Amino acid sequence: MFCCADRFADDGQDASDGKAMHLTIDPGNPDEGLRREWLLTDGLGGYAMGTVLGVNTRRYHGLLVAALHPPVGRVVALHSVIEQLVIDGEVFDLSTQQFGEAGALHPEGWRHLTEFSQTQRRPQRESPGECIWRYRIGALQIERRVSLDWGSVQVGYLLSGLEAPVILRVRPFTPLRDFHAVHIEADGPCEVLSEGEGNVAIARGEVILQLQSSGAWRREPQWWRRFAYGEDRARGQEWREDVWSAGVFEVEIKAGEGRRWWVLSAQVNSPSGGVRRSAPLVVDRPGSRLRWAAEQYVVERVSATTWHTTVIAGYPWFGDWGRDTMIALPGLLLCTGKYEEAKSALLMFAGHLRRGLLPNVFDDYGSGAAYNTVDASLWFIHAVCEYAGASGDAETDELFDACRAILFAYRNGTDFEIRLDDDGLIAAGDEESQLTWMDAKRDGVVFTPRHGKAVEINALWHHALLSFAELTTDEREREELKASAARAARGMREQFWWAEKRCLHDVLHRGDGAWRPEGKLRPNQIFAVSLGHSPLTGDQQRAVVNAVRERLLTPFGLRTLDPDDPGYRGRFEGDLMQRDAAYHNGTVWPWLMGPYCEAVLRVGGFGERAKAEVREVIAPLLGELDRGCVHQIAEVYDGDWPHRAQGCPAQAWSVAELLRVVSMVEGEQGQAGFEG
Repeated sequence: MFCCADRFADDGQDASDGKAMHLTIDPGNPDEGLRREWLLTDGLGGYAMGTVLGVNTRRYHGLLVAALHPPVGRVVALHSVIEQLVIDGEVFDLSTQQFGEAGALHPEGWRHLTEFSQTQRRPQRESPGECIWRYRIGALQIERRVSLDWGSVQVGYLLSGLEAPVILRVRPFTPLRDFHAVHIEADGPCEVLSEGEGNVAIARGEVILQLQSSGAWRREPQWWRRFAYGEDRARGQEWREDVWSAGVFEVEIKAGEGRRWWVLSAQVNSPSGGVRRSAPLVVDRPGSRLRWAAEQYVVERVSATTWHTTVIAGYPWFGDWGRDTMIALPGLLLCTGKYEEAKSALLMFAGHLRRGLLPNVFDDYGSGAAYNTVDASLWFIHAVCEYAGASGDAETDELFDACRAILFAYRNGTDFEIRLDDDGLIAAGDEESQLTWMDAKRDGVVFTPRHGKAVEINALWHHALLSFAELTTDEREREELKASAARAARGMREQFWWAEKRCLHDVLHRGDGAWRPEGKLRPNQIFAVSLGHSPLTGDQQRAVVNAVRERLLTPFGLRTLDPDDPGYRGRFEGDLMQRDAAYHNGTVWPWLMGPYCEAVLRVGGFGERAKAEVREVIAPLLGELDRGCVHQIAEVYDGDWPHRAQGCPAQAWSVAELLRVVSMVEGEQGQAGFEG
């Protein structure tokens, strides 16, 4: 059993040493509160997430979504709570959810909601932020706070302005189901294992949820049927759910006692048997909103006895992906000075290296990894070299050995037909495989075929060869790497240059015994300029930046396809099949703003004019911290105006690359002011 009742201060004041986002709620218009989302994370892969209005609009929303096998194996443990106040026999609701075909709002607690805010961090506390809802019923003011800790959640209530005794009732909904799934009543209720005056233990299979409060527990089981999840409905997924509740916590608050916190705590007992760290991670240097946003993705991966840092690719549904971790690592961990965590993540992935390939993704249920990626290993070498340069760490033999294993495997050929061709370029995959980051595939349909020689893969290969050559102390190895890089550079200039459009082709396909360009203008060419070692001439670099600026740049990132292309899809919407078709065929990705801005800086010699252009370019994306998911940046945006935020509401590399750009332009000292 546990108790976190001292989590909240008695004074009820907003306490934060980071920036707080405040939203005033219009009681006559709940739509804005339904669109805006909030996110809290626990450092284990678990999270709490919902809408500002308090309504769960996704199956993934909940007050406690716990990771049973950190950072995966996530279950919706505490779905929501229904809160009521009883004043002189009259019942007033604070909660709201949506139900039925029409998505009717019920109860109508939202009518009493006046303000929502999210703080980045409480002073001298380990919690990385909290969410606050304020309600008013006549003279009575109610403050509700949600705070997430190392695997547990606390929901606290503060009442002030009491003129009469008040009874507060809180009904917890506890489905204890996989976060990808939805339940119906036929799936059956959970089991009540034990119950006491202010606590109850609820189980489904091996998963046990402990609930505790300073109020009295009363068993009163109910099914609430046909919760409606509007975001899932828009994605063409099952969007209705029946959710079970075992009973109610109830406390009477007398007049004059309203400034005492009443807290409900919830925690899942993990069935994994894995060890837990004795103390949670502490957020450091929280003055920057981007730094705070970055912290939410840094989590722990646990084995029987070992913990390693890793990166959640996005909330709410992604796990830790190899590619995403390596791309995001410089921004999330190096720009924030988290060198120990960076090395931990690199060593963890190095430990899973297989035939020169880094895991693409770990299974959601802790049973293994998939290796279907050609770029994750090359991004790993980039991350290792960046880490070595930033940290000055001399104990890098294990990481350097992993880099050598990757280079050897790519030269000599490995899985998924990844191999070095006679022209010095890397080829990979076939018609049925998706090995690059543009990897959408559903029901056997490959939406963005990029098998063969992809432009960013060869830019990464060239860069990896020269970057590692700078680090090795073996002179013979260095010269061999530089010679291989020179061959790759010649091959790229000769085969990828698109003279007609003055830019680079995206991919070369094999046909009739020869390599031929596909003829599509995509953003992947920008890496041939942004990476520290470019294979292009200065004139070619400037031309690539101009082409990307003119055809692909939007206020929120780069389009994934030229709008004039017949295959362009300007809106990321519809069912999952339609969304996957648009995913890399026009949809805007914010993370690509990182390499674009770095390319602008490189061709501009990192001068003031180039920096001014970058500041102007990223200003709208920085503004997204005040929209969408509070303090976060979304995964994707529509290719067409008005570029609606879509996909995962909070994405690691979107935040990481924006933070990296700010670091390049402003330096560490200037970040907080620039982001504000």
